[in-house]
Amino acid sequence: MSQTTTSRRARQALDAVMYGLAVAAIVFVVGTVIGLVLGGGLVTAKFVMFFVGILMFGYATFQLRPDPPWDTKETDDGKVKVTKNEPDGSVVGGRDETKFQATVQRIPPLSQYSLPPDDRLSVGAKLFVASLATLAWSFVMETVFGVVA
Repeated sequence: MSQTTTSRRARQALDAVMYGLAVAAIVFVVGTVIGLVLGGGLVTAKFVMFFVGILMFGYATFQLRPDPPWDTKETDDGKVKVTKNEPDGSVVGGRDETKFQATVQRIPPLSQYSLPPDDRLSVGAKLFVASLATLAWSFVMETVFGVVA
């Protein structure tokens, strides 16, 4: 691999990790606020992080599914016609940058090593990393810090 490809991969990994940590931090803050309101404290935050992490894991896994290599169309006479999709390598539409992603891009390491939206990993991949970060944070809260019910 060339140095530019390695550098781009490293910046993509940095972008995904920072995105994941930002999402996990937001889930932690929301869980802590819910825990303080309901009287459960950090135990509630840990459970909120666990359940949100599991839900994000499932959603991200669903988003990472590849497109099928075929397409089905119903003809006028009611029959189903199967056509093969040929990948031509063209990009149908560029990725848009959300307000959250723009905010994450201003976090210090990413502000120096930012990538254009089309060069970043997909949202599904970043949500998968975010789900792993959220679940890991919940796990560390329980095992290292002893936040148990």
